[in-house]
Amino acid sequence: MEPDSRKKLRVIGVILARGGSTGIKLKNIKLLAGRPLLYWSLHALRDSGVVDEVWVSTDHDDIERIALEGGARVHRRSPEVSLDTTSSLESLVEFMDVHKPQCDVVIHVQATTPCIQPIHFKELMKKYEDYNYDSIVTVVRLHLFRWQEVPDGVNTFALTHHPDEKPRRQDWNGELFENGAAYVTRAHMLQRGVRLGGKVGYYEMPERLFVDIDTYDDWPIAEDRVRRYGYNPDEQDGENDQIKVLICHANGTHVP
Repeated sequence: MEPDSRKKLRVIGVILARGGSTGIKLKNIKLLAGRPLLYWSLHALRDSGVVDEVWVSTDHDDIERIALEGGARVHRRSPEVSLDTTSSLESLVEFMDVHKPQCDVVIHVQATTPCIQPIHFKELMKKYEDYNYDSIVTVVRLHLFRWQEVPDGVNTFALTHHPDEKPRRQDWNGELFENGAAYVTRAHMLQRGVRLGGKVGYYEMPERLFVDIDTYDDWPIAEDRVRRYGYNPDEQDGENDQIKVLICHANGTHVP
């Protein structure tokens, strides 16, 4: 086999984590399964081995402290891009304008999807390079029957199926939905204000990891899933669970 002659890409990861979240106060550092929410995605990205630097963009001192403790560099975003109305893209563009990072690729990761694992970053970057994509979005496959929204009194209709011929789950591939976990983009595109463009691919993540935290109702769901699947470098289990073997003597006593 010939050696891979492709240029090694310089990749940086950016997590946006402002302090003024409206649905849940200081959501990004609220404890989730005993750790700040930011901890989960930050450590998974840091330990993935695919990024040269991890940055956290924030406007809050406590978030900055936790980011630094997790090994990230910090961008103190301006008040102009720390508003409730600020889009993620606006914050990313400001980061690129201020730091002008010398990189080929930017991975934008959201702190509100805490079940992402290092293996997911490795796989999506492999797909990005193998197929020469310009950008990649993470998705999840859901089996949901969608209907058209209409005003009261107006006839609605099914968008994904015939109401009298609903397919069984095993007979239908479902649909792909953006899950907001990560976005991969060429740096020169992001500098122009384009997060997804050019040749766009997707990386499918397992449905069991799908959780997005916007309200307090989402919190117990996220806590349960992150305890099961979240990446904790101190334990190194979660999605990469090790097989534990219990050896017993014939009399039933176990060998420690």
